[in-house]
Amino acid sequence: MLKTILNTILVHHRSPHHAQNSGYGRLVDYCPDATVLTGEPRLPYRMAKYIGQWHTQNAGIYNSSSVQKEWQLYKALKQLKGKTVVHYLNAERDIRYIPKYIKRRDVKFIGTFHKPPEVLKETITDTSYLKQLDGAICVGHNQVAFIKEWLGLEQVNYIPHGIDTGYFVPNISKKAPNPTLLFVGQHLRDFDLFNTAISKVLELCPTAEAIAIVAKPFVMKIKQHPKIQVYSEVPDKQLRDFYQRATVLFLPLKDATACNAVLEGMACGLPVVTSNVGSVPEYLSGTGNVLCDNSVESFVEALVALLKDEEKLTRLGKASREKVMCYDWQRVVKQIGDFYKSMY
Repeated sequence: MLKTILNTILVHHRSPHHAQNSGYGRLVDYCPDATVLTGEPRLPYRMAKYIGQWHTQNAGIYNSSSVQKEWQLYKALKQLKGKTVVHYLNAERDIRYIPKYIKRRDVKFIGTFHKPPEVLKETITDTSYLKQLDGAICVGHNQVAFIKEWLGLEQVNYIPHGIDTGYFVPNISKKAPNPTLLFVGQHLRDFDLFNTAISKVLELCPTAEAIAIVAKPFVMKIKQHPKIQVYSEVPDKQLRDFYQRATVLFLPLKDATACNAVLEGMACGLPVVTSNVGSVPEYLSGTGNVLCDNSVESFVEALVALLKDEEKLTRLGKASREKVMCYDWQRVVKQIGDFYKSMY
């Protein structure tokens, strides 16, 4: 748990597709002394909606919920005295006026960035508000140099994304009888590569099957196949069961910083076959898990070979679990607390 002499305000956003035990928002569960702002209605809804709609989105996402959070933040800062850290858990959204116009030496504003550099450059073309931050946390090594130059910030640290290693755990007794390849999520997933590669793998490995878990709007991205089951709106326990039942996490990516599905799969003792992009290699370093160039052939070859090698499957699964302990939330929270203190 994070306990600090600093006042801590967490501006929180939970993506609707994240399970209760997933996502960066879990940080709030490890910060019992923090003031958490989630955008509960304090202003009239019509007013908040109007203000939100008045803004363009080229400085980051800003909507009626963002307006409510800013009002909550203003009120909170009026009450708190002394050294205070305001931490935007998703710096790609909600940041506008408070960091720009409230200038107190005892208040520091920081944000955690989740998107890869290319996505940030494309989606946030007005950086004038983000440049008011005093510091930034990056969940990927591939963001650090970019954020420093892009926003002109000196205090930018890589701190890995956390994972609840007490909830996401291996359970060998739940393993599926047939080799099962698991695909989870939608953000920056390479659906075309997945569809082409999985059909070839299932043809070459007749006993294998696949499970894809995606948000409802992305269900149609998975090409129908008699040996692929597609799920959406999966309850937390069922999501964990799918990880525990699977043989391999198969996750082709277009780009990445931290990836929840990779961390959750590792925590459940899964071997991982994914793309050699972004910060994925750093998160998997030392495990022996398979990083492929984004070609169908490399994925098919790697998956078929792995499904035929029981000893390697076991070894990679154990290495995944051992490595992911470095990203346990208890460790990550301590690093975040140290970063807060470094702001002063």
